[in-house]
Amino acid sequence: MPKIKKVSYILAIVLSVIYLLWRVFFTIPWHAHIFTLIFALLLVGSEIFSSFTAYVLIIFRLIRADKTQKLEIPEFDLQQPIPKIDVIIVTHNEEVSLLRKTVNAATFMDYPDKSKVNIVIADDGNRPEVRELAKEYQVNYVTMEKNKHAKAGNINNALEQLDAPLFAIFDADVMPFSNFLTSSVPFFTENFAELEEDPDHTKPIGFVQTPQSFYNADIFQFNLFLQDAVVNEQDFFSRDVNVLNGSNGHALFTGSNAVFLREIVDKVGGFPTDTITEDFELGTKINSEGYISIATREPVSSGITPVDIKSIIKQRTRWARGVIQSCRNMHIFTNPKITLLNRIILINTWLYWWSFSRRLIYIAAPLLYALFKVQVVNANFWILMIVWAPGYFLLHFVLGDTSSNIRNERWGEIQETFFAPYLFIPVILESIGIKAKKFKVTDKNVKFSIVDKLYIIPYFIMWALTLLAIVKLNYGKWGSEIIVGSVITFWLVMHFINLSFCLFISMKRDINRKSELKVKLW
Repeated sequence: MPKIKKVSYILAIVLSVIYLLWRVFFTIPWHAHIFTLIFALLLVGSEIFSSFTAYVLIIFRLIRADKTQKLEIPEFDLQQPIPKIDVIIVTHNEEVSLLRKTVNAATFMDYPDKSKVNIVIADDGNRPEVRELAKEYQVNYVTMEKNKHAKAGNINNALEQLDAPLFAIFDADVMPFSNFLTSSVPFFTENFAELEEDPDHTKPIGFVQTPQSFYNADIFQFNLFLQDAVVNEQDFFSRDVNVLNGSNGHALFTGSNAVFLREIVDKVGGFPTDTITEDFELGTKINSEGYISIATREPVSSGITPVDIKSIIKQRTRWARGVIQSCRNMHIFTNPKITLLNRIILINTWLYWWSFSRRLIYIAAPLLYALFKVQVVNANFWILMIVWAPGYFLLHFVLGDTSSNIRNERWGEIQETFFAPYLFIPVILESIGIKAKKFKVTDKNVKFSIVDKLYIIPYFIMWALTLLAIVKLNYGKWGSEIIVGSVITFWLVMHFINLSFCLFISMKRDINRKSELKVKLW
């Protein structure tokens, strides 16, 4: 990384910290009405936590820039024993036509010795048609009766009947590419050789997570006609943030298309059954035992992502609740087995699910002032410009630079705004102990109804209030009055743009096709 870029990164953090100190000590209206004070504290708290997540990303970029850029997939060393591997395809009630694609793709995976690849369909529904599918493709079939532990129970049941030193996990809708095994297993074979040569200075690999990628347009790409202009909204985490986590040895497991070392999964007790995000918790347990995890950048599998609002909201609600459950189960703030670096990654992940509540607070703050003259920040305009503006714009320039070419920050704010009205309540409920225990498989079939049109309501209300606030704040004002109110206007306009995108997304685009629309994977 060039020296001038490093300096700009550090300067952005320094200026931002100065601004936050000023906010905490000089701008909170301590003598205001209790409602105003509470909101003011929520606002400054949101700014602090948002800045923390930004600092983590920037600092990780600084210390791991070269390592992430140089991540290369090792070649198979044919002088080393080629390990056996079980490939587990997990299915609950998905359509057989969808499952067929995944099973068919799995049979075409390359491997130096294909006799050592054991493909298994784990069907907790005990369906005759899935059993027949397994016979057709000459793969193994494992079933169970009355599964009480959802996906985790299904996988654990399959593992009890398997014994390969490595195993891969695939959801029913995720098709592996032919190079999946050759892009993941060599990390283990190389690690085995290093452990044998220098066990005192080599950490064992617990799992390798390949990116989540999708062959259909997501809800943002599809409804905004941007299939060829932007990448899938999950790419920023899978192919950027998680790769960065992996460069520190603590990649997160995201549920599918990953390869595991069997011994460590057995050591931690298998897939956790006390959470609805068993993937996140399993990865954390593995890291806590001193095993590292790696995330690769290039997609080697492809699945289906939901494109209707109801399904995508249900999916994200489950992820949000599950991560909070798992963070509580793992005691991420106090667990002595979690290293400092891993603790930072986990706390950052936990804070991510609070970003949607913060987004609503950011939207509400300028509305309160413009519409009701509720001032939650006590600050002189010119002092604000001196203390806030340099750090804000430099920090956001740096964040744009650290986001690589996968997703820029503005697009991230639009996505946060879209999910915010529907995720903030589940996050709060889960955090105070009102749990969601039932695992619900995300329905990938496109199903629209009249109810889907109601999802537009919160976006429209916030959009209309923001437009009214812009007009009311600036109507009839001239010169210095416009300048003094420019910061509030700036935030209102930014939120108005984000909410306009949300309106277009929630209006939904008509689907007149029977098969999924293919998009570029990267």
